[in-house]
Amino acid sequence: MFSNQKVLIFSDLDGTLLNRDTFSFDEIKNYILYLISNDISLIPNSSKTKEEINEFNKKLGEDLPYIVENGAAIFDLHLINSNFPEEIVLSREIEEILTIFNEKIPKNLVSKLKFLHNLDLSDQMKILGLSKEKIRNALKRKYSIPLLFNGNISEKREIKNLVKSAGLTLQEGGRVINLCDNVSKSTAMKKVVKLFNKISNDKLTTIAVGDNFNDLEMLKNSDIPCLVFNDKFTLETININNCLVSKKSAPEGWEEIVKLALDKIK
Repeated sequence: MFSNQKVLIFSDLDGTLLNRDTFSFDEIKNYILYLISNDISLIPNSSKTKEEINEFNKKLGEDLPYIVENGAAIFDLHLINSNFPEEIVLSREIEEILTIFNEKIPKNLVSKLKFLHNLDLSDQMKILGLSKEKIRNALKRKYSIPLLFNGNISEKREIKNLVKSAGLTLQEGGRVINLCDNVSKSTAMKKVVKLFNKISNDKLTTIAVGDNFNDLEMLKNSDIPCLVFNDKFTLETININNCLVSKKSAPEGWEEIVKLALDKIK
């Protein structure tokens, strides 16, 4: 499709490529397969776990490289270039993250947080919008801890500042907040771009597609930032120059915005 140029699409999944409520992408599956057949690399860059994204790959019927748990680890880049590694880990594991968190965050603020792994299965299903069968893979986390915040704005700001000072991050998605190491979707994307530029002579263009707060840095650091319509998260709130915005929500909005981005490259 593009001579002497490589296009990488880094895409969030929930609410961006997948329908926010049903997690379906059937409506755009053929378009995704068309892109892949034309040597455009799609790299899911999600808060989802390795198991969840493997399940997405199975439904798509393709083996895609991917980034898990908000930039914590990168898998299967060798599918793009045989010289790339199969696995890159950028994050410390949960046990170390929780140890730091419990040492640095006062108990009165910790009490404002509800960790999903401590909740009943019925509550976990309701919060994540997943079936009983899919909850296990969603909570099979190695690098991030999903939680809910029950406090006021000043308390939230204080927790965020303390977490940042401790060398960790709170990543806000559509349904939950994830306690993570000092990594992000943007960190992982930059790592992939650096590897690519080191090995390949092709001109590289990056498209980043997202719909929420934890996608912002990824969008800002891409060549073509794309925002899939989310009525709770608008362009006015994010301050990204030249950001393309879809009129439709996911999954149709994903196809709409990617077509606009590729037209821009052409």
